[in-house]
Amino acid sequence: MRVMTFNLRSDSIFDGKNRWNSRKEIVYDILDKYACDIIGLQEVTLKMHADLENKLHDYQIVGQARSKKFFVEHNNILVSNRHKILDEETFWLSNQPKKIGSSIWYSIFPRICTTAKIQLEEGMIVRVYNTHLDCYLSPARGYGLKKIMRYIEKQQEFEKLPVILMGDFNANPNHRLIKGFFEGELNTQQLIAVQEIDRSIYQQATMGGFKDRHHGMHLDYIFVSPEYEVLRTQIVKDNVNGRFPSDHYPLLADVCLI
Repeated sequence: MRVMTFNLRSDSIFDGKNRWNSRKEIVYDILDKYACDIIGLQEVTLKMHADLENKLHDYQIVGQARSKKFFVEHNNILVSNRHKILDEETFWLSNQPKKIGSSIWYSIFPRICTTAKIQLEEGMIVRVYNTHLDCYLSPARGYGLKKIMRYIEKQQEFEKLPVILMGDFNANPNHRLIKGFFEGELNTQQLIAVQEIDRSIYQQATMGGFKDRHHGMHLDYIFVSPEYEVLRTQIVKDNVNGRFPSDHYPLLADVCLI
């Protein structure tokens, strides 16, 4: 099974020549080329969401927007038509997880997590989570990740399914949030980063600012439960004549259930 997390970079007027319309075809080509089973996208605006739905006929797309009017973005999960979505939900990383647009007071934007229960074409059932943690304050990131882990643990009490958690965590591997997560400080559910198959990947940037950068911020992760074996992990740096699809690079992993 091939999975990918990909922060698409919202369509911002400040990006000039790198706005969505000038790079969306590169995004489509990457998604087509790598033919993933499951993809987690972040920073998907309403227009981007509509474009993806119109273009990606090989995928089912799920996930609510984080708000109704302002700063509207999705953390979509894309699932290949080879598989079946059994249920899906978006919850808010706040004290009102079912309230659209809710947030904690020290987070500028509402933060969400989208989850889907998926029956693979081989018959196995897995649970996937996709999130985008706060980009400004470490306490807000910590709060959000704790909320997600409590949600996962609650679902696991009755589901007991293999789990994938992915997204833009806005924290480098040496940040205390990520180190604490690795060491189990925030969770009882064991999750392993796919980067662990080749720890040198942690030294490579997953955010390049629309440029080809080897070293820099490594913010994007795919975590899997022990039921998975990680076969390969790759940071995808495909571009067209130096034009990149986003300010982040997709993180790709091939995994299998054992």
